[in-house]
Amino acid sequence: MNIKKMIGEKVILSPLDSREAERLVQWVNDLEVTLGTTLAVTSMTLDKETEMLKQMEQGGRDFYIVARDSRQPIGTCGITNWDPINQWASVGIMIGERNYHNQGCGSEALALLCDYCFNLLNCHSVHLEVYSYNLPAIACYKKVGFQECGRYHQAKKIGGQWYDCIQMELFAEQFDSRWVKPAVKRRQGNA
Repeated sequence: MNIKKMIGEKVILSPLDSREAERLVQWVNDLEVTLGTTLAVTSMTLDKETEMLKQMEQGGRDFYIVARDSRQPIGTCGITNWDPINQWASVGIMIGERNYHNQGCGSEALALLCDYCFNLLNCHSVHLEVYSYNLPAIACYKKVGFQECGRYHQAKKIGGQWYDCIQMELFAEQFDSRWVKPAVKRRQGNA
């Protein structure tokens, strides 16, 4: 069962469910899926993944990305760090089902997550990091509005070559809410 927390045109953000651990452990162990993430060097067992998911369920800030067409989880996204005092969050995203790569699902899921951060958690900025060789992810992040704000040079060695870790950020005033603000207006009768 997928609970609809945030609903987009292509995807739904649904709270994590440890009963889907088998699906997630397949993604985490798929090098093609994790090559652009810190998970590429990780090998995960089903028991360990189930345990991690149960811990993440308690935080309530991590989501499955569910495709609206199939109603199946296709990836995950979430808040990796949140500072409510200084009003910022760091986020991460992974599309695990390869047939949903380059379909716009990642950018919509990230936009939903940013809407959650800006308009429900009242963040001023959202941050993420990406390796410079991960060009599809960089394009996705730019599509949502993220801009490079710094980089760690030669921070990742993979395939015998060094790559930078690019830091990106997005500010609330640069983001156009397509989900939360319209929902609030509907509540006010201004839809």
